[in-house]
Amino acid sequence: MRVAKGKKKGRKTGPKINTRGQSRTANKGDKEEKQERLTPGRLRAVYGFSFLALAIFTFICIFAWSSAGFVGVWVEDGLSWVLGLGRFVLPFIFLAVAGFAFWRKPDIRLGLLAAGMAIMAVSLLAILHVHIPTLEMFQVKKLYSGGGLIGAVIAWPLVHLVGTVGAYIFTFAALAVGLVVAFEEQLAAVLKSVRERSGEYPKTTDAVAEDNAAALPDREEPPIPKSVKVYPASPAPSVTVREEEGGQLAISIKSPRSGKYRLPPVSILNRTHGKAFSRKSNDERKRTIEQTLSSMDVDARVVKVSQGPTVSLFEVEVGSGEKVRKVTELEPEIAYALGSPDIRIYSPIPGRQAIGIEVPNHIRDTVLLGDIVDRLEPVAPHNLLTVAVGKDMSGEPVVLDIAQLPHLLLAGSTGAGKSCCINAIVCSLLFRCRPDQLRLIMIDPKYVEFTWYNGIAHLLCEIINEPEPASKALIWAVREMERRYQELQRQRVVHIDDYNVLAEKTKNLEPMPKIIIVIDELGDLMIVARREVESSISRLTAKARAVGIHMIIATQRPSVDVITGVIKNNITARIAFQVASHADSRTILQKKGAEKLLGKGDMLLDPGNTPQPVRVQGALIQTKEIELLTGYIKEEKYETDTSKSINLDDVEANVREEIQGADTLLEEAAEFVVYAGEASASMLQTHLRVGYARARRIIVELADLGIVGPHEGSKPRKVLINTEELEAWKEKHSKRA
Repeated sequence: MRVAKGKKKGRKTGPKINTRGQSRTANKGDKEEKQERLTPGRLRAVYGFSFLALAIFTFICIFAWSSAGFVGVWVEDGLSWVLGLGRFVLPFIFLAVAGFAFWRKPDIRLGLLAAGMAIMAVSLLAILHVHIPTLEMFQVKKLYSGGGLIGAVIAWPLVHLVGTVGAYIFTFAALAVGLVVAFEEQLAAVLKSVRERSGEYPKTTDAVAEDNAAALPDREEPPIPKSVKVYPASPAPSVTVREEEGGQLAISIKSPRSGKYRLPPVSILNRTHGKAFSRKSNDERKRTIEQTLSSMDVDARVVKVSQGPTVSLFEVEVGSGEKVRKVTELEPEIAYALGSPDIRIYSPIPGRQAIGIEVPNHIRDTVLLGDIVDRLEPVAPHNLLTVAVGKDMSGEPVVLDIAQLPHLLLAGSTGAGKSCCINAIVCSLLFRCRPDQLRLIMIDPKYVEFTWYNGIAHLLCEIINEPEPASKALIWAVREMERRYQELQRQRVVHIDDYNVLAEKTKNLEPMPKIIIVIDELGDLMIVARREVESSISRLTAKARAVGIHMIIATQRPSVDVITGVIKNNITARIAFQVASHADSRTILQKKGAEKLLGKGDMLLDPGNTPQPVRVQGALIQTKEIELLTGYIKEEKYETDTSKSINLDDVEANVREEIQGADTLLEEAAEFVVYAGEASASMLQTHLRVGYARARRIIVELADLGIVGPHEGSKPRKVLINTEELEAWKEKHSKRA
């Protein structure tokens, strides 16, 4: 009934509401359009053309007043009466202001500049009027030929109070004050550069003030990530290879086909609930960034904000004609405005025409390994070595495919999260791989990082803690690599995946498991056994990918004497944690950025095929979770052949046999090349008086021992050890012989 009455009375409630909503939306849109139209670049253009018109008009009024009509005559008379001789400078001042409006550096403060210029102008007008007698200062002719009315008003009381000399002193002092107020920073920079050149003033660096603790913002649930980012790329399934059955080769690491092994359930891991997310805080910081850029006269705006676990990414687009360098050079000003010294600015964001500004969150989320393992693809032969790393700045899980990397280098200062990242990677592998698919060699010079993994079926040997057994294990890995290559050659395949596909179809052919060598602290090994370790790592990282041997190396000393060029050149995938200086960051990533990380798992991931490292918050796995995982694997009691383990004593015996069968002139040749600083077959041929074939064999033996570097074309080989290391090698050589 109410509806019928409403229709008869002509009530149209619905359309009225829609009309109001449309009008409000239209008004809001008009306001936004007006705000977008009044950009800093357009305002500069308006001010510039306005002052340019004033400069031209005042120039005509002063120097050609008859061409400007009666308005020009009035303007010329008024300027002459007020400014006196200063009227001739006014057009050029307007012209300078117009040029300043079109082009202004961000480090010039407009308010101080205007105040200083005003003080200088009044002082100059007073100086022009001081010499006139006090009784004649306000005569029209004297106003025209002096400093005008402004100069007379300032000069008359000064001359009466302190005399002509005192007036000159105070007016020149005011002129100097205006100069300092307007150009203080520029004058200080010039003076500082002059003193530095003369050696009287040492260079100093400004200390960064600590930011105050921010209030806790409101909490909201972050958006659920839609995809998983796999680096370096999504692994492709292996191609089935059809070959005829071949003979069997005795393999020292056998993986029995019989026996059941159940992969550990991912329910062992914990998950996070109710993460902190502050949209209000990011909106405030977005406005702060835009206001800071606008105050520095930069035409730019924030177009997108991505919320991550540790930092938020603000994507900034600059207007047409603006230089990107203007934004990147304002990092200290933006950090000061946000109250956070740990911001990071880089340009461009890969795949976008935008500048990235990374700002730490007020509330830091914890990323657990269970949150990422749930998002991994089901286990398949082509993605066995896919491991969880963490979450990026958009909250999406990030995983690595070690088979595609094929090796990984981690570096950072103590407590930055290296060992936790290694544990997350190893546990990800244990969740996905059976002992017949993956074997581990774990080297822990710190004794306490890998104690939980002792006794699991995936280990080829017990956890290694001493440098001497570690060097023997690496030598064994080099020989296993060579043996596998020989087996691939016999079966006429080029990759271990193709070999394993063939082994599944052949009764007398055993599959080869993947081998991953994990080194938690490379620096300690390089101090004790540098020659053996560096030589073995360089050979493994250069050739072992095709036979399924991969390395994960971590160090807390990111220096060139630990991460040498020989090691770094073959490991393109790197993870940098927080470091002390940008020099350490350049050693790891070849660029700055790691010195501004926040620690506790905050990392820069460079998979080797991206233009910019990816900011990732590393996944955390707790000690109880590792104990539950390793305990589950031990309870499975998976039976393997005893031939699977590495006998380090046999490795040492084989090395002794090789040394005993080495050339008799090997020690003399090593001593010669170390003192010469370079090595070549022709040098040894001349010094040792032997033929070229023997000299060539000696060079190859020296390269295998890690004394000289690899072949570099026509250049002599580099010597990798010094005289002290040579003496140590000679002692070991004599004992083994």
